[in-house]
Amino acid sequence: MWSSVLPHYDEPRLLAAQMELIDQSFGIAMLGCSLAAIILAVGLTVTGGHPGAMPWAAAMVVLCAIAHFGRLAVPDRLTEARAGRYARAMTVMLVLIGSLWGLVAWLYLDIRSPAVVICVLSLIAGMSAAALAIFSACLPVAIGFFIPAILPVWIVFLLTHDIAYLPMFFGTPLYLVVLLIFARNYSRVACHSIALRFENVELISQLRDQTARAGQALREAENANRAKSVFLASASHDLRQPLHALGLFLVSLGRTPLDAHQRQLLDHIEASSGAAREMLNTLLDFSKLEAGVITARPRPFRLQPMLHKLENEFAPQANARGLVYRTRDTTATLFGDPALVELILRNLIANAIRYTHTGGVLIACRPRRFHASIEVWDTGIGIPIAQHREIFREFHQLGNPERDQRKGLGLGLAIVDGLARTMQTRVTLDSIPERGSVFRLQLPLAWAAPEEVTFPGSVIRLDGLRVLVIDDDPAIRQAMAELLAAWDCDCRPAESEDEALGLLGTFTPDLILADYRLRGHRNGHEAIAAIRERTSQALPAIIITGDTAADQLRNVHAGGTALLHKPVVPGELHSAIGALLRGSEWYRVQQ
Repeated sequence: MWSSVLPHYDEPRLLAAQMELIDQSFGIAMLGCSLAAIILAVGLTVTGGHPGAMPWAAAMVVLCAIAHFGRLAVPDRLTEARAGRYARAMTVMLVLIGSLWGLVAWLYLDIRSPAVVICVLSLIAGMSAAALAIFSACLPVAIGFFIPAILPVWIVFLLTHDIAYLPMFFGTPLYLVVLLIFARNYSRVACHSIALRFENVELISQLRDQTARAGQALREAENANRAKSVFLASASHDLRQPLHALGLFLVSLGRTPLDAHQRQLLDHIEASSGAAREMLNTLLDFSKLEAGVITARPRPFRLQPMLHKLENEFAPQANARGLVYRTRDTTATLFGDPALVELILRNLIANAIRYTHTGGVLIACRPRRFHASIEVWDTGIGIPIAQHREIFREFHQLGNPERDQRKGLGLGLAIVDGLARTMQTRVTLDSIPERGSVFRLQLPLAWAAPEEVTFPGSVIRLDGLRVLVIDDDPAIRQAMAELLAAWDCDCRPAESEDEALGLLGTFTPDLILADYRLRGHRNGHEAIAAIRERTSQALPAIIITGDTAADQLRNVHAGGTALLHKPVVPGELHSAIGALLRGSEWYRVQQ
């Protein structure tokens, strides 16, 4: 394993692209590192009586400034000719910066002061998580920070010779190994994505030179984009894991007795964790935008105000064409990105009016068990079944062979399809030529009304709830167990499906929380089904996953299981559990 993570710079063309990814967020990273050092130094000086921390922070700020402005002095640093020298210089700078973080642990990690230990460890962990998100595109650069920053922490705990710190003795190197593994995985994904981008550029060049083979070249480019999406989903899952665990640990820490200054430091740590998540999302968004994908920001929202707004906008247009525009009122509260949903409906309604000459247009919402279907009906020209897939392609239109731009450019349904896939759902179509069409957008029902999504708010108490947690990540199992314990739940963690089944002899859960990806090529959906079969009970269950593939979402919902995405906000988890348990046997007993 170690041979696969030792520093190794890739060939110049690939290395230049890797350094370009890092270079985009490097200034923000240096600013965050400087601010974190200042915050820690102030805390150590005020509460710990360590005046030497301020010179340390000054050295950190100077070093970060040198790294940031020094790179700007080399305008051709991202060329293939200079990428190798730039990568080595950045590795050296990160070794120095990481060494300064390791030095503060060596000098000030006083095990007799829990507040100091919490501050130092949390900030080093936060900086490491941010470094994972920003620098892992080039593996040697990331390793240059991780080892000098974390290794001194381990040495400090070794030198305590205190059995009470045995978990930290084993946990610190484990954390380092996990960081290295995640960095290696993301580096591989980045290399594959960059290589695919090069292939796409070469394909475009071939298209210009070989017009006779344009159709085949386009199909190859589409396959490359689909492969890129697979790599992006894997990166999202792997990088969300440590941030998900970190978020849960911070919530558990926040429920412990802390004085005002410690609470302030915890707020800064949570802000740093949030910044790391934002940096990760920025890196992922870069790849998504390169592929022409918009990022969805889902939340609970009521559909009726949106339908009323669209009716006010489109009803006059329909009336002007002699059409009837009707909206069926609904009380549904959905979970999705309302801006993207509105844009989808706007395109569908505009198309319905454009291609309907007599009759009218109807917009309705049909709630199901876990989903609701938003439907746009029309009595227009209809669509032949052979064209049901083709109409979602760019620039494809029916009944416009002359390419009259007054009838649109043929991009509306392509945008609808792309936006729906962004929200991990799809738009389906039923149509009869000369009679009309219906487009359906499927979205999950929200667990609570928009104003109710708070923590803990008005949701039910979970005292005594027996919860079985299945996750192959030990950090997430521990963090989830501590969070549930803070909610007064009786939690039993399991590493695999087999271990979970073994617990059923002495423990009957009221609720199952399972990761989607489990050991032995099993998944959470299969594990939940096995437990339900063993207990002969339809136990409530929630799957928590970092995957974003639409087919997996459909499989989960088809099995009657709720779904949450990592990193999970504790308030969202609490609300989801409360909504799922209402009406259950456990809830009736509690009442």
